[in-house]
Amino acid sequence: KDQRDLELLPARIEELEAAIAKGEAILSDPTLYTADPQRFANISQGIENARAEKDAAEERWLELAEQAEA
Repeated sequence: KDQRDLELLPARIEELEAAIAKGEAILSDPTLYTADPQRFANISQGIENARAEKDAAEERWLELAEQAEA
């Protein structure tokens, strides 16, 4: 399981980074908040969740990489 995680996590981290960038691009629209505050809130929450998952995935990957080196 650890070896599989070590192999799959970099791709998952890239997916999360892309999702974060896409969300941030949408939020860069200055009219979004006034036009659709619920969408703005949903996208903001999605970015927050993606960042948390990305941070956890990066930590897990680093732990596994250190174990693989040892």
